[in-house]
Amino acid sequence: MRSQEIAAGFLQAIGVLLIVLGVVHTIATPHIRDLLGESSTDVYQRAVGPTLLNHVLMGILLLPLGYTTWVAAASQNRHAAWARRVLMVNGIVLLTLPVSIAVFMRRPEYYTAPLFLAGVMLVTIISLLTVVAACLVGRGSTSSGNAKEGIS
Repeated sequence: MRSQEIAAGFLQAIGVLLIVLGVVHTIATPHIRDLLGESSTDVYQRAVGPTLLNHVLMGILLLPLGYTTWVAAASQNRHAAWARRVLMVNGIVLLTLPVSIAVFMRRPEYYTAPLFLAGVMLVTIISLLTVVAACLVGRGSTSSGNAKEGIS
């Protein structure tokens, strides 16, 4: 039971951190123009729109991902069948982040930047731990949670 409490606390912290990351992404969006400003005019014109859209969408999508993780891991919800499903789906979604980085960020110079590497390692570790924590939270409550909700 103690491991389930630790896992639930971890998931709630991850939920809050995802919300914070969504806010940071959104706040950082106006700075994208400055980052691309050193590019040639043609590159800038082609890249600025999609890059801004990507940053805004990531920020917006991280907010509900964090909120639903936080709510589902709350003590009054974590044993409900819906909460276990939400936690597992959110964990799987988080696992797509390091995979997406590996697939789309192919330029070698990215992988020589210490902060980029630290970020990739953190995303990978956190996403794996989130799935493990989601499994731990739901492990001991499948029969009792379903009985309480009247779900078979």
